[in-house]
Amino acid sequence: MTSSAVGAVSSAARPRAGATAGRVGVAAAVLALLLAAMDATVMGTVLPDVLADVGGGAGGGYAWLVSGFMLAQVAGTPLAGWIADRLDDRVLAVGATLAFLAASAAAGFAGSFGVLVAARVVHGLAAGAIVVSSYVIVGRLYGPERRAAAQGMLSMVWGVAAVLGPVVGAAITGAWGWRWVFFVNVPLCVVVMLAVAVALPGRSADAPAPSKGFPAREYALVTGGSVLLLAGLQGSSLGLGAVGGTAAAVVGLGVLALLRRFGGALVPRQVFARTPSAGAALATVGACVVMYATVTVLPVRLAAQGASTTKVAVIVGVSAVGWVLGSAVTGGMVAKRGYRPPMLAGSLVLLASTVCSATGALPWLAGATAGLGTGAVTAATLALLQDQAPAEQLGVATSAATMVRNIGSAVGVNGIAALTAVLATSSHAGNGAFWALTVLVALLVLAPALTAPRERTTTT
Repeated sequence: MTSSAVGAVSSAARPRAGATAGRVGVAAAVLALLLAAMDATVMGTVLPDVLADVGGGAGGGYAWLVSGFMLAQVAGTPLAGWIADRLDDRVLAVGATLAFLAASAAAGFAGSFGVLVAARVVHGLAAGAIVVSSYVIVGRLYGPERRAAAQGMLSMVWGVAAVLGPVVGAAITGAWGWRWVFFVNVPLCVVVMLAVAVALPGRSADAPAPSKGFPAREYALVTGGSVLLLAGLQGSSLGLGAVGGTAAAVVGLGVLALLRRFGGALVPRQVFARTPSAGAALATVGACVVMYATVTVLPVRLAAQGASTTKVAVIVGVSAVGWVLGSAVTGGMVAKRGYRPPMLAGSLVLLASTVCSATGALPWLAGATAGLGTGAVTAATLALLQDQAPAEQLGVATSAATMVRNIGSAVGVNGIAALTAVLATSSHAGNGAFWALTVLVALLVLAPALTAPRERTTTT
């Protein structure tokens, strides 16, 4: 069914919100997503103050403040997708935000490193649920006929958070101390919960009823495989060593491969089959690898070469702005021209980014094009996965898009750093890593983009 005919189906699945209530609901979703996204980026800024206050710096244990959040987010995302397809949208949104509020308060009051790590783990679980909930809320409110443009707007939040997270974290820490970085979440979470409870419509009695029973085996495969993969990629910071990290990553990939046979309830089967959805998911992994390698590895390399702090900050800033612009433009482009044009444009821009990074020419352009290409590819992928999912599986389709983005981000941050270390004997180690990224973009992003559907279609 084409997008022009899905309005009736959409309205049967859930009641339309009034214009004012709909805007309030979307605003609440955007604010919740911004809080979750900023919480993922703020720790790097406040980490020195945190370790000086509660300890945890010895033996590299501080890595769990970041890794604990990321691994818990992976575990929370598919669970949230499953819940979103079965309960009222308000239940998941309010529940996830309440958990985020509690974790923020616990982190702010933490008197020991262990308590803070535990709070960050709950933060990660809640953040994973908030991300899924926000995209599902906007998807249901706007329906398939306007969903792509609306989701493009929501995807802009990630670029904004990449810029605001470190800046706001540093400002609050300097003014009131690191604990207030978490305390300020509390009143904002209350605003989100009130807006969601008042503005969002209830779930329609006519909404499709998904199959009963929680798919425990599939959840174990999704979370177990993802956690092993991400833990393996962070092997050095988690104390696993090179051998242990590699083994964990390989086993994790093997476990995820089993979803092709046992998946379907938490991860749509088309993500692991030879379908456009699978190609788009692969493209998102590749795009996020480039994005996060560019904003982490490239600044480190430039700083080692004597680049100023301002020059390094510019690369991170323009990449975030590029992500915002790429997401914004792609939403409208998908609605009018289908999935292939923005994915092709995004893949070509990403190729330009990796070539700039590999050659060392115009590093600011490498950052800008990394963000622009990633915004285009991820926004198009989300639209494709949601459009191809039945109405009763909108939640799991959204969580699948989030999962592949998280995997790509972890590979970008840790995998390229590890490759650079392997090539450390060469004076062009960083260049070699980014030339390898160029090949990866051609295989994982450009090739799937060439096979993406020309026209936008949706599944009822």
